Amino acid sequence: MLVKRIFNNNVLLAENSEQELVIVGRGVGYKQKIGNTVDSSKIEKAYYPQDENWTRMFNEMVDTISSDYVEIASHIISTAEKSLGLSFDGYLLIGLADHIQFAVERLQKNLPIKNELLWETKHFYPDEYRIGALAVAFINEQMGVQLPEDEVGFIALKFVEKRAGPNFNEKATNMTQLIESALTLIRHDLLPDIDSSNLNYQRLIVHLRFFVDRLLDENHVQKGENSFDNVMSQHLSFIRKFAGALHRLISMCTTCN
Repeated sequence: MLVKRIFNNNVLLAENSEQELVIVGRGVGYKQKIGNTVDSSKIEKAYYPQDENWTRMFNEMVDTISSDYVEIASHIISTAEKSLGLSFDGYLLIGLADHIQFAVERLQKNLPIKNELLWETKHFYPDEYRIGALAVAFINEQMGVQLPEDEVGFIALKFVEKRAGPNFNEKATNMTQLIESALTLIRHDLLPDIDSSNLNYQRLIVHLRFFVDRLLDENHVQKGENSFDNVMSQHLSFIRKFAGALHRLISMCTTCN
């Protein structure tokens, strides 16, 4: 594996049997020259072009984005993969690096960063939110900035999107509306005084999340046959029954506590 281009001490472009790949690792580019053999012991992660579009996007990115952000994004992805037990494609590297640089630049220009879905992200996707929090802490440390909590939610959604697949935007919107509808029923009809910070309330949201995710799965709702409104009307009574069962569960848990 030979060095083809050096971005910085920790990021370089290599070539192996006419296959280009992006190499990330501490010191992997240090004192290297084009044509040298890559020190495999320093490779922490390798990204292979998935198609011509990926190669084009990455080449455009490295011309406009500091390689420091590529390194930061790669570190965050590695952390997420270990924590979530998943692997993410190379497009996340491009999207995440671009997003991080944009966020830091907006902060430095004192431009407001507002995440309207922060509460929903924090409560509906706790695992991804935790990764987002670790990511923001790492970015702040590496770049000497203080990104707001809103960015935790934005980065968390990057991982939610990759886990949910290409139809994420529509599915996430529908999921949020369904969960909010169920919570409205619960708050007004069953538990008007419930504390949203209560542990049992958090458990309720987790159960609702998995229920709605299953409800919207293509195996249960065939695409093209039912609109979202139809799905809502068909399952509203079931949500009420579901909320009632959870109400009884919460009451028992509260008694046990």
